[in-house]
Amino acid sequence: MITLDIASKAVSEPDGSQRILFENLRFDMSPDVTSTALLGRSGSGKTTLLRILAGLDIHFEGTYCYRGQRLSQNVDAMARLRRDEIGYITQENTLLPDRTVTENVLLGLRSTPPLRSKAADQLTRVGLAGFGARRAGKLSGGEAQRVAIARALIREPRLVLADEPTGALDEATECDILDVVAELADSGVHFVIATHSGSVAQRCQRQLEIRDQKLTLAEHPVTSTAADQLCGCKSHSRSTVAVAKAVIPAS
Repeated sequence: MITLDIASKAVSEPDGSQRILFENLRFDMSPDVTSTALLGRSGSGKTTLLRILAGLDIHFEGTYCYRGQRLSQNVDAMARLRRDEIGYITQENTLLPDRTVTENVLLGLRSTPPLRSKAADQLTRVGLAGFGARRAGKLSGGEAQRVAIARALIREPRLVLADEPTGALDEATECDILDVVAELADSGVHFVIATHSGSVAQRCQRQLEIRDQKLTLAEHPVTSTAADQLCGCKSHSRSTVAVAKAVIPAS
């Protein structure tokens, strides 16, 4: 599905100097791997790697192949990739607090005529049926992150990139979010999740670590089937997630 070879990637330091972040780094993701945890210390480049996968950072030496096609490293080509294939979730859910939940979810459609029924379907999918008319500013942290997931999914992407999606949540809410991700992974959505959380990593099908400018298998990988690890919180979940056929958007 993805083959990314980065010969070199440099970043600018506050003093203006350049630091090599990646050197001879390779990221592969086959269609049968539906969840990958991306680990590494702060500053190792997890967010940068997600941004490269999303086409938000094209300033690197190397090649990027997606579904067998080599991608051009230009703004327009990468914008098409995000529009058609990729959803993106951040730790800060970036919802507009004065807008309704439905209005926030529909922001993911952009050029597509907004369809409130599509927003309702995605909200049901992440366990928020009936929340559409609520103001985003009135939601709990876990509810807001579910809305962010629904917004990322509304254009039906094949791949969702998540940057510390549970980093600001308590343990119980993290479990709820992981249950949502598990259901989506089981329906065919592919996830790459950058995280510092061991519990998040252990529930992913594969764990990779950025170390010494390269990407390697984590030292203590956890092996199991795609959604089984992510469903590890299921017994503690406070919500039931209704899942239909994979409907994944690109933001």
